[in-house]
Amino acid sequence: MPLMKLACSAFSVYTGRCNGQVGCVIGIHTWLEEIRWIILIEIKEWDWQPVKKKDSIEKTVTCPYCNVRVRAISNTRIFDVATGAIKYHIHKCPECFMPIIIGLDGKIIPQSQFLPFDEVRYLPPTIERLYNECRKCHLNECYHSVIMVSRSLLMHIAVDKGDSAGKSFAAYIDYLEANGYIGVQNKAWVDKIRTIGNKYVHQLDEATEEDARKVILFLKQLLGNLYEMPQLAI
Repeated sequence: MPLMKLACSAFSVYTGRCNGQVGCVIGIHTWLEEIRWIILIEIKEWDWQPVKKKDSIEKTVTCPYCNVRVRAISNTRIFDVATGAIKYHIHKCPECFMPIIIGLDGKIIPQSQFLPFDEVRYLPPTIERLYNECRKCHLNECYHSVIMVSRSLLMHIAVDKGDSAGKSFAAYIDYLEANGYIGVQNKAWVDKIRTIGNKYVHQLDEATEEDARKVILFLKQLLGNLYEMPQLAI
């Protein structure tokens, strides 16, 4: 199926905004830019077809367009024309009505541009930038980078809280612990970051999504305790 014809058909089904006029074409081009999977359909000779109600699949996902957690039902699937093998299911967001493409491996296309994990308010600029860098790395599945940036973030926190620049990571952690910025209940987490970081620096090993997720959750809690909660008490 020609690319533009396929795009026009899909755009019409999922947005209800395609009427074949100039505005429709502009909308389609914007849509094509946002969801590059259509190009894959053309190159790989894939096509799409409606799914019978009894074969529809319901998924609870966070929409990559509106960032709302929704229960989306698929009524279309993408398949290989040559083999008939199903490649993707297309779900319609009930909030913004945009198509959410989910692969058989569970990955969502397009990737959300909303940062994962909650933001923390009242952070100094450098610390805020590093925390957001951790979140961006996780979004892009750069889990090794999450671990490395988290170590740098802890060092910047120590300097922001009064320690001098140019020390080792271990020395900064000792400072944070000695001055009460890292409580006894959080020491295990800091030790974990130290251990994980050393592992990925000195060994040929890959950081896991679970390690990266836990590290960011700890950092979010620590930053909240050190910067956000004191401001909320004022």
